[in-house]
Amino acid sequence: MNKHTFIVPIILVAFLFFLVITAYALHPTRYIKCSTSALTVQKTYLKNGEAVVENVKIPKGTKVKVHEKKETSSIISYDHYKYKVKNTHLVKTLDDAIQTDYVYCRRLVNLQNEKGGKLSKVVVKKGEKVKVLSVDKEDWNQNTGQVNWYKVSKNKKTYYLNGVYAESTKNAALKNYGSNIPYSTYWDKYYEDGYAKDAYISQIDYKPNEKAVYENNQMPKNVKAIHVSMNNFVHNQEYIESLNNINTIIVETKNDEGSILYSSDVCKNYLSDSNRAIKNAEVSKDELKKIIKQYQKKGFYVVSRIVTFKDAVFAQENPKESLTDKKDNLVLYNNQYWPSAYSRKAWMYNVAIAKECADLGFNEIQFDYVRFPDGTAGSKSKLNFHNTYNESKVAAIQGFLQYAKEELSQKEVYIAADMFAWPIVACDDQDIGQFLPAIANIVDVVCPMPYLDHFNYGSFGIDYPSEEPYNTLTSFTKISKEQIKCIKHPAKYRTWIQGYNLDSKEVNQEIKALIDNDYPGYMVWLASGDPNDIEKIKNGF
Repeated sequence: MNKHTFIVPIILVAFLFFLVITAYALHPTRYIKCSTSALTVQKTYLKNGEAVVENVKIPKGTKVKVHEKKETSSIISYDHYKYKVKNTHLVKTLDDAIQTDYVYCRRLVNLQNEKGGKLSKVVVKKGEKVKVLSVDKEDWNQNTGQVNWYKVSKNKKTYYLNGVYAESTKNAALKNYGSNIPYSTYWDKYYEDGYAKDAYISQIDYKPNEKAVYENNQMPKNVKAIHVSMNNFVHNQEYIESLNNINTIIVETKNDEGSILYSSDVCKNYLSDSNRAIKNAEVSKDELKKIIKQYQKKGFYVVSRIVTFKDAVFAQENPKESLTDKKDNLVLYNNQYWPSAYSRKAWMYNVAIAKECADLGFNEIQFDYVRFPDGTAGSKSKLNFHNTYNESKVAAIQGFLQYAKEELSQKEVYIAADMFAWPIVACDDQDIGQFLPAIANIVDVVCPMPYLDHFNYGSFGIDYPSEEPYNTLTSFTKISKEQIKCIKHPAKYRTWIQGYNLDSKEVNQEIKALIDNDYPGYMVWLASGDPNDIEKIKNGF
């Protein structure tokens, strides 16, 4: 065999290797580094003969190829286009792109001992600088550039901080996203001048928050729902499934006495006597899971309604986490014992139940009584809410919902929050912590409760609101719409409507008012959803 037979392939391989090395040297790869989750660059192209400039976001950590490098900037390729970026945004390794020395929080937040674990008592305040020890690559989302968890240090101990709260600079953490949020200063006279601004704006996170859409959990475009007790959900399945124009069932899983109505396992971690919470359980977890699937196979979207901060069982088991007098004795308020909405243990308890419900197959978790008891302002000197971190009531409610959202989003279920109507009408929180913009910026669905019989004579200029369902719902909805439009990515707006003490024509008028005001979704409130009560109004759906 001729020796040249060996030399030629060797030369070709060497030449190809030279080309690869040269190409790499001329067009090296780099990773996008930026202070936010994505770097905004501009794409320019012609459309109908006109130059169009479009903003494009490149996720932090994205690997790109450099085509031309200059002193301060480079031309890189991304998604088949070329862009100009500053050299400070290009680093050699993924670690260099996603690691950072410090982050700052946008709101007060409890650090966690483990990722997704229980909340510690250690908090980081709004604008506070936090030392970052590391970021695991598995906690970096390559599609969005978002860092899900930071391993941080405080007081010489190691914790985890959820990335949803973190910013890379103090200015970004303190940025005021709520400058266009309207609010009433009514409660300043009960507390102090400036109270309302601090409570409704300064302590609240209004950074635009895009809402999730889960591919494997599709929410109906227009939810048409009815509320039923666990008993009716389990034992009157055939009747409920026969209802026309209803595509969603809201079932009570934890009631306002603190009873969990299925055989929950998680309550034992928060109650010394867990039987107090589950002694009225009407169904096992396995059976409930099976029934939920049966409804879903029939095309129903199924929602778990959890009464949150009205819970005698939790309060009596955890008095130091509940509403007490100044000597820490439990206080009956509105004929009920109330866990404090400031209590992180109460937060974790209700979120643990919600996560259990998600595992059973519910599509959505709806938190009811996610508020403080009403009418406590005059008794402030006698009551102790155990406000450990000196938060406003609005901040505590939003904080709970943010915590619930971060925990439940991992399970791809939606979260909703029920709201009294009067805070919306008054454009404040009515001293119960429910402020529409603060809630609508966080949850997937906000659910006001404008029941006709809750409005007094003359409300909205209507002599008898209970007798004019269409006009009453129209007036209320217009007020809501004005407030919710101040949020860039608001929650879906889905209204509870009164189903009790009405006939089908009146229920239909409520629904028509919502449709005419561009909110066709509705939820009919009947405490138990007994067939006899549904029969009286079902023709109005």
